[in-house]
Amino acid sequence: MAGAVRLSGLYTIDPKQSPPKASAIMTGSDLAKMFEFSYGAVNRNVEGVTEEESLVKPQPAGNCLNWVLGHIVVYRGMILTLVGEVPVCSEAQAAPYRRGSSPSEGDTLLDMATLRGYFADSQQRLIPALAALSDEALALPVPDQHKRPPLTGSIGDALIRLHYHEGYHNGQIGLLRRIAGKDGAIK
Repeated sequence: MAGAVRLSGLYTIDPKQSPPKASAIMTGSDLAKMFEFSYGAVNRNVEGVTEEESLVKPQPAGNCLNWVLGHIVVYRGMILTLVGEVPVCSEAQAAPYRRGSSPSEGDTLLDMATLRGYFADSQQRLIPALAALSDEALALPVPDQHKRPPLTGSIGDALIRLHYHEGYHNGQIGLLRRIAGKDGAIK
């Protein structure tokens, strides 16, 4: 093709033809599959962790497994909000798990059974809501009241970043499980 342009060795564009139509890079169904995988990994990592083990803090600094799981639940609340659903825990329950918080002795954290229940509840709401998202809904901008880094751009962009956020903390849970004296759950 004379005059064609090769991009990154993957695509060839002929300037004499109409440009290809844009298509969604990721669909709601793709996002649902990603969160299904993450859900399974988190559950494997918290399986068999006792209440006492969930409160072990890494030294010299860091948050305990209970805080990390609660933080995931809180940010799943943000995801649920972005897809038109309601978060699974109240603002008061979410407060100790918000970004920048670090529980200290005497803080009221939810017990692991409650956190795991909220995590399961979030999954029950999240997967069908994500799967139902249209390309148009994914392309909508993040609502102003939620817009702050990394929640910028489109709803789809924000959901991808929030999935990365969950994966990041899932890895921490795997390490915190070992710090608490458990064998690794994912081999």
